[in-house]
Amino acid sequence: MNPKIIYPIPGNQATFYKSLRNIVRILFLLTAAICLLVNILAKGKLWSIIVVWSLFSLWRLVFSPHLVEFSIFSHASRVTFYIVVLLILIDHFLASGWAQTVIPIVLFADLLAMFVIFFATYERRERHLVSIVFLCILNLILIPYSIRTWPIQNWIAFSFQTASIVLFIIMITVNRKDLIYELKARFFSHRK
Repeated sequence: MNPKIIYPIPGNQATFYKSLRNIVRILFLLTAAICLLVNILAKGKLWSIIVVWSLFSLWRLVFSPHLVEFSIFSHASRVTFYIVVLLILIDHFLASGWAQTVIPIVLFADLLAMFVIFFATYERRERHLVSIVFLCILNLILIPYSIRTWPIQNWIAFSFQTASIVLFIIMITVNRKDLIYELKARFFSHRK
């Protein structure tokens, strides 16, 4: 019996990229371990958590991206998620008090850019509403974090959160049918 090879033999570029990923993985793991060890021995603020999260984010975004449904919308929502978590970690472990103002600005800026791109390419878009909904839900979840004090004391965070909610409502009302179709296709297809 002679088995037939049906997959193409990887070329030099694929093997180089695989070798590079393995080297970068080892370097990232060594860097994370060294930072954690130095942080534990130095007994200071937990800056090593920020380094570990940054390395993890860089690995997931550059060296191990999601190849299924890879689009500008899904990648932008992932980048925003990693940035928001990084800002929260910096706020809690290094310097507190500023992230509750910065996070709504980052979320609103990303949402606004995604809405502009979405409506500019409205005729040739393909199933990108779920990524925008993910960012809107992330924004809604972070409202209590952003306005921990009365909104008048932090009016910047309150105004950007309100603007993000308005964008979310506009997206739902304008694209109601497309969103329902996309959610059905994504979560309820191929089930009997």
